[in-house]
Amino acid sequence: MKYGFCIAIVMCPCRGRRKCRRWISEVPPVRCFLAEGANAIDAISITLEELETVRLVDLLDLDQEEAAFFMGISRKAVWNDLMNARKKVATALVYGTGLRIEGGSFVLRGTKGTENPGEDSRRQEMELMERELAILRSRLDHISLKMAALKGPQKTDDSRKEDSQEANRL
Repeated sequence: MKYGFCIAIVMCPCRGRRKCRRWISEVPPVRCFLAEGANAIDAISITLEELETVRLVDLLDLDQEEAAFFMGISRKAVWNDLMNARKKVATALVYGTGLRIEGGSFVLRGTKGTENPGEDSRRQEMELMERELAILRSRLDHISLKMAALKGPQKTDDSRKEDSQEANRL
């Protein structure tokens, strides 16, 4: 020691303020997606609040201000979570790695202490759930139409009976 003293600097793993807890609607039952031939060890980790941001903005078509309101955070925080999540999903798709949903700083919406169970919050939660249900129904209708088109024109039981009766007459 040249100067006769030593300075010990303890570095915190994170800089700045800690992230505030975000409200999420649910923890998904499936928490890991693997590309064909990928292993779970190399999977990219996405947090539950990043997934909630993608669900609200990309799936339910909420704007960032509405998503921020539902998650209890600022628009800037939603933007940061959304960009991080999209980058991770794109990386997993392009490079064929897995995607693991885990961790984060969140509170489940509707659990004790997360929000005031007033009429306004219930109404807003119902509107959000109705919007998600409508999107899922339209997706189901789209898939059903695609399946019907792939199956091709199939004859109903009545038309089959008429064809067999006509064949018997000939």
